[in-house]
Amino acid sequence: MTEQVIVEEQTTEEKVNIIQAAQETAQKALHLGIGAADAAREEITSLLEKAQKDVSEILEGFISRGENLGAEGRKRVEETVETNLKQADENVTNIRGEFEKRVESILHRMNVPTKADIDALSKKISTLTRKVNALAKDAKATKAN
Repeated sequence: MTEQVIVEEQTTEEKVNIIQAAQETAQKALHLGIGAADAAREEITSLLEKAQKDVSEILEGFISRGENLGAEGRKRVEETVETNLKQADENVTNIRGEFEKRVESILHRMNVPTKADIDALSKKISTLTRKVNALAKDAKATKAN
């Protein structure tokens, strides 16, 4: 009878070890995702700052040219500025979209789990933890008898 209880305790300990390893892996995957998201945020910020700087430089050039032109030239410059501002806004939007696609592709190639994957894994871990706790409680109750 004593040997059977020891075997059950070892099995429970092994299960606890497996769950702990799964929890550690899930934690590492979460940290990987957070790190990748932060790197993506930095890259997006850098691209947006560059785009804003480029737009400012273009506008300064237009302003300088506009000051040197007559009334008709100014009107054309204003139209050009407006067109270029719209184009710059479209470019920034396109850059954001392309960057997001690339980051998503990189994360996918790195097998970084999505939020849904992490949530599902967390749910499974919680279920396993409850089962292990129940098994440990049963093992203690069996041992006490």
